Amino acid sequence: MNNSSLSVDGYRLEWLTSFLAVVDHGGFAAAADHMFRSQSRISAHIADLERRLGATLFDRRERPVRLTEAGVAFLVHARAVRRELEAGVSAVQSVLGLLRGHVRVATFPSAAAAMMPATIKEFATRHPNIEVSLVEGDTLNVGEALYAGDADLALRPVTPTPRESSLEWHVLWEEPLVAVVAADDPLASTSSLTLVELEGRPLITIGASHTGPEHVFEVHAALAAAGLTPRIAFQTNQPQTLVAMARSGLGVGVTNLLAAKVSDTQGVVVVPLRDVVPHRQVGVFWDASRPMQPATRAFLDLLLQMPVPEPVELYQRRELIGPGGSRPGPATSRPPATDAGQAAAPRRRTRPASRSRSKRG
Repeated sequence: MNNSSLSVDGYRLEWLTSFLAVVDHGGFAAAADHMFRSQSRISAHIADLERRLGATLFDRRERPVRLTEAGVAFLVHARAVRRELEAGVSAVQSVLGLLRGHVRVATFPSAAAAMMPATIKEFATRHPNIEVSLVEGDTLNVGEALYAGDADLALRPVTPTPRESSLEWHVLWEEPLVAVVAADDPLASTSSLTLVELEGRPLITIGASHTGPEHVFEVHAALAAAGLTPRIAFQTNQPQTLVAMARSGLGVGVTNLLAAKVSDTQGVVVVPLRDVVPHRQVGVFWDASRPMQPATRAFLDLLLQMPVPEPVELYQRRELIGPGGSRPGPATSRPPATDAGQAAAPRRRTRPASRSRSKRG
C-alpha cells in the first residue's frame, strides 16, 4: 500500500510506518535499509511525528536508540493502527474476491520443521496472493508473540497453559515423550523405559529452569506424577541441542517424540517411555479478543485439514513404538474440514486451573 499521502487529523501514515520500522529494526539506519529509503527521510518522519505529538519518542543518545517513556506509550497504539488498517484493507479485498494479506504464524522448533513446510506450500498454491511469515521461538515466546500482536496464529504445546485468558486453541495432535540416550549407554539396548528407571541419572529436558505453573512443561509434570525428584542437569528448548548433549554422554534426554524425530539422531537411540502421563498435546492458538482477518481464517482452515506430521501419524498407527512399549489410546484427531468461518470459532477452552483441553464440537 502506498501510504505516502494518507493522513488522519494531520498524522501521516508514513510517519507511523517509519516509527515502527525504527523500533522493529533497532535504529534509523537499519529502518532506512529495510524500507529502501534514505536515513534522512526516516529521521524527518520521526521528527515530524514528534513535533505533532509534542513529545520525544526516541532517546538518540543511546546506541542503539531506545524508546522514551512517551515512545513506549505510543508504540502500542501505533501497532494497533497498523493492524486495524491492514484488517480493513483485507476485509475490502475479501469482499471483492481478491483475498490478499499477510499471515504471521508463531511456532516452536519441532513443529516448524515437521508441519510448516508442507502447510505453507499448500497454502501458497491455494492463496498465492497471501504472504506467510514465521515467528520462531520456544513455547513461552510463541505464546507471548501471539498475545502481543506480533503473530496472528501460534502453533505450540498446550502445556504450559497460557496465562492470557483471551487465548483460545484447538488441539491438533497428541504425541508421547521419549528418552534419548547415547548409543553406548546400557539403556540403549532396552526396548522401552519407565521414568523410574531414569531416577538418579542426569537428565536433559525441554523447558525452562524458572518456577511457577507457567513454566511446568510435560516432562516436569510427568516426573512429578511419577513421584520422582529428578536430577535435571540441563534444560534447552532446541531439540538438536538436547540430542547433541545426550550423544556426548552428558545425560539422558527426555523430550517429545517429534523433537527427536526432526533431529539428527546419529549416535543416539530414541527409546519409548511407557506409562507416562501426560503426553504432549500440540494446538493452534489465536487471540479471541482481536477480530480474525480473512487471510488468517484461510490459513487456520487449511491447518485444520492438513495431515499430522508423519512421526505422529506412525505413532497413532502403533507402528512407531516397539513391542515393549505400552501405548495409550489414539491421539486427538482433527475434525472434518470446515469452512473458514467455522474454523475460527471452536468451543472455548476451559480456564487454566482445570488443565483440560479445548476441542471443537
